[in-house]
Amino acid sequence: KPDKSCERRPLCVFWRGNIKITAFPMHSLFGDISNIISLSITPAFLMLGVLLQIRVLNNRLDRISDRREVLEQRLSAGGVPALLQHELVVLYQRAEVIHRAVSFSSISMVTVCAVVVALFADDVFNLRLDSLIAFLFVAAMLMLVCSFSLLLHEIFVASHSMPSRALLPTRQRDLHH
Repeated sequence: KPDKSCERRPLCVFWRGNIKITAFPMHSLFGDISNIISLSITPAFLMLGVLLQIRVLNNRLDRISDRREVLEQRLSAGGVPALLQHELVVLYQRAEVIHRAVSFSSISMVTVCAVVVALFADDVFNLRLDSLIAFLFVAAMLMLVCSFSLLLHEIFVASHSMPSRALLPTRQRDLHH
């Protein structure tokens, strides 16, 4: 005779259209909820990584903003307009790329949060959201790939927009050693 104490008894059952939704009390889910919590640890670490990337992007944006202010002061003081204007255009392009990267990272973060919510909803309401969870996770990864690609693009633009004389002292020092 099976042990009835291990059965999960529903807290409430209701229908939404043709879909039966069953909610279980949390005390009967203690074993299952610990599994779901451990499953949600991976997305939590992913969110931490995305936050660190957003911090890096924000720091780069701060440096761009600082440089823009210096160039605008030099331009108003009568610096070489063509050279300063070109550098300002490059800075605005870089800032736009960083903004897009931050947007993709933010969308990735929201999507990862949706994964965690779907994991808990799937367990509590027995909704069988496996396909949705997989889709959301893949979407989060694609958004993250887009963000990292834009970061690499911004680094490429920044490194290729430097004047050739900017690398000269480093190269000369390396050649003499």
